[in-house]
Amino acid sequence: MKPAAHALYTAALYLFSPALAVYYAFKVRKRRMGFAGMAERFGGAPALPPAGGESRLWLHAVSLGEMGVAAILVRALKEKRPGLRIVLSTVTETGREAAFRIPGVEAAFYLPFDFPFAVRRALGRVRPDGLALIETELWPNLIRLAGEGGIPVAVVNGRLSERSFRGHRRFAALAGSPAEELSGVAAREERDARRFEALGARRVLVTGNLKYDAPLPAGSGAGARSHGFEAGDAVIVAGSTHPGEEAAVAKAVRVLRSRHPSLGLLLAPRRLQRADEAEAALRAEGLTPVRWSAWSKEGRPAPDRVVLLDVMGKLAGAYEGAALAFIGGSLIPHGGQNPIEAARWGVPAVFGPHMQNFAEVAEALVRQGGAIQVEGPFALEMAFETWLSDPAARARAGGAARDVVEANQGAAARTADFLLGLLEKPR
Repeated sequence: MKPAAHALYTAALYLFSPALAVYYAFKVRKRRMGFAGMAERFGGAPALPPAGGESRLWLHAVSLGEMGVAAILVRALKEKRPGLRIVLSTVTETGREAAFRIPGVEAAFYLPFDFPFAVRRALGRVRPDGLALIETELWPNLIRLAGEGGIPVAVVNGRLSERSFRGHRRFAALAGSPAEELSGVAAREERDARRFEALGARRVLVTGNLKYDAPLPAGSGAGARSHGFEAGDAVIVAGSTHPGEEAAVAKAVRVLRSRHPSLGLLLAPRRLQRADEAEAALRAEGLTPVRWSAWSKEGRPAPDRVVLLDVMGKLAGAYEGAALAFIGGSLIPHGGQNPIEAARWGVPAVFGPHMQNFAEVAEALVRQGGAIQVEGPFALEMAFETWLSDPAARARAGGAARDVVEANQGAAARTADFLLGLLEKPR
């Protein structure tokens, strides 16, 4: 990043700092964040002792979804180097809570704001030997100040959607890019690697998508049947849905029930705060959902075979035993959510035209027959019917989806080797 642009960026941060301080003071007052959390945002990370004879790696995962990727990577790193010290940072409360639950983590804290004083303070307290940013977290001051301190900085599971890449490229043409100052990039896919290279990143490798290496949830065995359905129900799991998608899925289910009376629906909105909105959309289409947070205590099937999954951490296991899956965020220009969660259970998926966030995964699933991509909401009914009316074809599609996952595993080991190699380079 060019010096003048970097100075302008930092000046803009300070210009908006009063508003930022007021916002976080409000969060503390409303008890949405404690004083310790606010201190961490201003560089007050845990003060850690020197790592001794081992290295300390700082991993940053912006939110809960990326923290799942971090857990996969932590496990792989610990398998290769058990003594490695690993600390985690995040931006969200749910991400921070998840970080504390990951085995083998020395400390977890909020990422400091990108003010130079906050970054310097955090680096001095954490004492990392390396810094790894998961996916697309390009913070100019964090990257520059770590580099100036001799700390290698890498992006892992690196991804840049077409939209994000266009924005970064326009900025880079005028001001340069923080990617130029990275020590390396472990990209998910070839297209991600090319985009990072176009922004000036050096040592870009394609190591694969870490999400392929996610373990199946512990205690699996019941899946959708344990979420309010009977053994004979054909259940569609609509995962991580966004506004407008609940109505489209509900309409398709309502119409299909005339031919498939035991058809069930388990729907999980992407954000739990939208549970009321999602429920209203289901009811508007004539369905009568129950909320899992309340109905799970009943211990019996949902009366209308429609369950709104309004608790965190249940979706990944709910795909097991489903007839098929709908992948949220794909009927709208969001870029799609993770189709691997369903595929690893051998569940075929249906998704819309907007799968840019998982482009190569989606293409592989469609190419191998493990998924159907539709042009819009109007085509959902036909896509669902394709597999509901032919259980044998559905089983073959599920097997194809699982094969795609198994063929692409190994990214965790490759990414761990990449990071350990950076740590071993002379500082």
